[in-house]
Amino acid sequence: MELEAFFQQVKKLPVMPQIMQELLTSINDENVDLHQLGKKLATDQSLGANVLKMANSAAFRGIKQIDSIEAAAIRLGLKRVRSLVVAAGLNGMMPSKNFDQQQFWSQAMYVALLAQALAKSTDIEPEMAFTCGMLHNFGELLIASATPEEAGLIELSLETGETRVSAQRQTLGLDYAQIGGELARRWNFSPVITDAIEQQLNPMDFEEVSKPAVLIRLAIFAHHALNAGLSSEMVASNLPAPLCELVGVDKEKVTEFIAEAVEQGEQMVSTSVA
Repeated sequence: MELEAFFQQVKKLPVMPQIMQELLTSINDENVDLHQLGKKLATDQSLGANVLKMANSAAFRGIKQIDSIEAAAIRLGLKRVRSLVVAAGLNGMMPSKNFDQQQFWSQAMYVALLAQALAKSTDIEPEMAFTCGMLHNFGELLIASATPEEAGLIELSLETGETRVSAQRQTLGLDYAQIGGELARRWNFSPVITDAIEQQLNPMDFEEVSKPAVLIRLAIFAHHALNAGLSSEMVASNLPAPLCELVGVDKEKVTEFIAEAVEQGEQMVSTSVA
């Protein structure tokens, strides 16, 4: 199936919150007006509540309690608000049936944190790497919600030992990275995000390589290695050298960052918004 044919059979694309689209379109713009952003957040009850909750959490609490969403946005800063909005937007796209939300969130969160950790030894902005990592597998949401029968066949193939990507390509002729990249393009996401999602499975095959896509590929490798029981030190030393060299990841420096990401992931997944 070609991408165009897949999207033609999708009766209705998921609705993305306008504020999420604005923040992802302007991912390279650090001059977003936080006062105006706070006012927009206040129009969304769920988002506003999450921003207030985080601003008043132990990690960010100041001298006094904050009751204004605008003040909360200023306290948290653009990068943290962007991550919150992305998480809430993805949560709103979740299929209600036959979809493992916990697995999805765990994968997204750990890959995001690991991409952020690896970016710390490169010239790639860590928060941008985190956002790309959070969105790396959101094509899975469209497969599950728009093609439930095919999604069921893919899950059956997994039980026979097929990898998810292989099962998707056999069933749909496409994979989650291609579908996610096209959905990001149709939603007018920043090209940085679109390219990262689209290239993540084979970044070196593209003429103009997306560095965030390379970080996602490395983060996925690290996630699988950690799940297999490898230590942070072993994971760092076994990261694929060609990919590390392409983006400037220093294996000797990232062990501590990977360990910190694992610790953060355990805390965040246990209190996931999913």
